[in-house]
Amino acid sequence: MIASWETSRESVRNALPAGLEPTEVDGRLLVSIVAFHVQRGCLGRVPILPFAQLNVRTYVNWRKEPAVFFLGARVTTGGLPGRALGAPYRQARLRVKEGSVRGAGLGVSLRYRVDGPADPGPLGRHELGVFENDGLRAFRIQRGDAEWRHATAVEPARVDFLVALGLESRGEPELLYAAQTPFETKVPPERLWLRAEGRKSG
Repeated sequence: MIASWETSRESVRNALPAGLEPTEVDGRLLVSIVAFHVQRGCLGRVPILPFAQLNVRTYVNWRKEPAVFFLGARVTTGGLPGRALGAPYRQARLRVKEGSVRGAGLGVSLRYRVDGPADPGPLGRHELGVFENDGLRAFRIQRGDAEWRHATAVEPARVDFLVALGLESRGEPELLYAAQTPFETKVPPERLWLRAEGRKSG
């Protein structure tokens, strides 16, 4: 599930590290909450326990390529092994299922109904992910096919997590839902260089 709000350039810029600038998605500046379950996951060839994940992300360009910047990432216990490979995960109690996302302690509550087919546009196609962990790091995401659908909120969304990160959310969220999609990421993440400063990030 992807829930996206329009936001201000100032709030996004203040949340980004030096060297990154916000970029528009279909003519809008957006911030998104993304929540999903990982099933049958592996680190290399080693199976890992299923886990839920909730990310807060916004959108940037890195060397002229559209990218997702992760402002916060929370996982249940099964996702914690990813920290050993540099993922910026913190543990949280999450409940993610069709029609509902809840983050106990994060102040996140989204209830929605799934509607008709949707084209997710760039929101469902970004391949480059960037995050901050002792400098800027990046990883590639390879996704399989997904059947995307529109969704509609059935009660006002609670998104205290966005506020805690200093982000502004305007109006009602735009919701997209996919029941499942396979994906792979390359690990460990690559450390990025900031050419303008002539040094590694961080």
